[in-house]
Amino acid sequence: MALQLGTAIGRGARRSLSISGIVALVLMIGYQVLFVGSFNAVIVDTLPSGVRPGDAGVGFALPLPTGVAAGLAVVALLLGIGVFLVTARLFARDLSDLSSLPGTLFTRRLWRAFPSALVVSVVLGVAIPIGFALLLVPGLFLAVSLQFAVFAVAVEDTGPIEAFRRSWELASGNRWRLLALVVLFGVVGGIGGALGSLLAFVSPSVGQLASLVVNSVFVVLMYGIIADSFVQLRGGSASATRSLA
Repeated sequence: MALQLGTAIGRGARRSLSISGIVALVLMIGYQVLFVGSFNAVIVDTLPSGVRPGDAGVGFALPLPTGVAAGLAVVALLLGIGVFLVTARLFARDLSDLSSLPGTLFTRRLWRAFPSALVVSVVLGVAIPIGFALLLVPGLFLAVSLQFAVFAVAVEDTGPIEAFRRSWELASGNRWRLLALVVLFGVVGGIGGALGSLLAFVSPSVGQLASLVVNSVFVVLMYGIIADSFVQLRGGSASATRSLA
């Protein structure tokens, strides 16, 4: 089945602007603020005496002891995996269902899906950067081919190996179209990063918080578009995704 890019972008934006999208955005901002604030707290505690966080380019930091902040940063990272699982489930539904928030989307087999999503995240976090480091093409090829793996785990209850196989299968025949999406995401993400860098000249904390908000908006929009692409390529009918609720 050929991916309809215009449809994916248009309907993906509608998914992102729905009630489900707003919930996903709040969750996304929340976990990122928690992680960055606790991570910065660890950095601040390791700065030499007399060096101010702003002078070292450190943004906002939670007022926590080093050990507590380090533990909270790890918890926030794990929470982020759960946020991406829930976001995938929220978005991979029929458009008419996106104003509802069934509790099963947040709880159904979550503890079973979580380890698989963790493995997928670690593998992607290692394999794609290595692909980009070796040559640009392998990194792009992996990013294009494996971008549906988290959706396969969240929506279809697959394990990590099957999730990669499923993503590869869905991307087959549509990699050039999916590459266009990856390039689009890169350009928009770069603009968001530049905005945060500009605001950092005013205040590192303001710049970092602004970057978090902009990045969260971008990620939710990106996930909406990927979700619509996923729905299209797996069949696209309401019955194919209604079972999530």
